[in-house]
Amino acid sequence: MEKQMSEQESLQLIRSMIDRGRHNFKAQSIFYLLWGWAVLVAGLTQYVLLSFTDYEKHWLVWPVLMVATAITSAFIGRSQSKKQRYVSFVEGSIRYLWGGFVLYLLMVLFISKQIGWGSSYILIIGLYGLATFVSGGILRFAPLIVGGLLSILLGFAGVFAGDFFAHFPNVLLALCLSIVVSYLIPGYMLRKKAPDAA
Repeated sequence: MEKQMSEQESLQLIRSMIDRGRHNFKAQSIFYLLWGWAVLVAGLTQYVLLSFTDYEKHWLVWPVLMVATAITSAFIGRSQSKKQRYVSFVEGSIRYLWGGFVLYLLMVLFISKQIGWGSSYILIIGLYGLATFVSGGILRFAPLIVGGLLSILLGFAGVFAGDFFAHFPNVLLALCLSIVVSYLIPGYMLRKKAPDAA
């Protein structure tokens, strides 16, 4: 006969699954740092080129850095997946969340010519916030929750504070700030907690 779990044992099992997911996710802080730095460098580079030079193709930094980062990220992800024996529910949920993030991001980029790059970046700022907020909630990691909320608030500011955000270089600075609070700060905090971090 199968033994029934008590309420306390069930809660302990759920807690251990979340902790295991958090442990494995902490070890993947490299993705937050990799993408965070790539977007920050791209955003700041475009800002400088747009604001202080006459270079017309200031946007080229994005496809170059994003493709290089995607290739690097895929290589790291493949290497890490070879070491992992199985995927927990928490880890699977996080993967679906970020998979959906990428699909929605591609859709926003696809319609950017119709809605304008400033509006697109404001949507992307909110998207960064949503994904990190939900990730932080699943993992119960406060820096991701706070960073996500701050990015969502920046997205709202972009919608309601039209004068400041009407100037595209200001949108780039807001995007950079969003990346710092939602990716880089939580990424370094995850890395610091990860037992295998250098």
